[in-house]
Amino acid sequence: LENFKYLFSVGSFWEVLKNTLVISFYNLALGFPAPIILALLLNEVKQLKFKKLVQTISYLPHFISWVVLGGLFVQFLSPSFGPINLLLKSLGKDPIFFLADPKWFRSVLVTTSIWKGVGWGTIIYLATLSSIDPGQYEAAEIDGANRLHKMIHITLPGLTPVITIMLIFAAGGLIQDNFDQIYNLLLS
Repeated sequence: LENFKYLFSVGSFWEVLKNTLVISFYNLALGFPAPIILALLLNEVKQLKFKKLVQTISYLPHFISWVVLGGLFVQFLSPSFGPINLLLKSLGKDPIFFLADPKWFRSVLVTTSIWKGVGWGTIIYLATLSSIDPGQYEAAEIDGANRLHKMIHITLPGLTPVITIMLIFAAGGLIQDNFDQIYNLLLS
């Protein structure tokens, strides 16, 4: 009980809690639909080699640790020699300290989190899409449905149970702190 009393008496507790909730909300609002959209797009790709290449590239970041990714992003977002800031400098703009500026840090956290996790979520949705009966698509095509109609009336309803379960899991992790991500982005 003493630990909780101490926690609530620390002046920065409410600010830290607010930041955690805001970042988690952004991750949920922007990161949750990303693998669904990628899975829907990959489901429509008919060139197998291109589809496999995109899948491999999108899955790869999930298997790389935040230590390695933190170092890569620190270099990539560097104000002195990062490619983004070099482009800004060539356009006559001032460099942006993405990882030191509070206005940009949340955006960097959310973007890197989405980038790292989108491939893994896509695996789950693509597995679900493979279980949808192809006969439904053939029947819809005979009835004159185009790709968009098939996606809206067959694919999305087929994904709905999995989307619901994944949303419950995502909401359960709302207070997750992502310490390893933040620590490695700040100290790499």
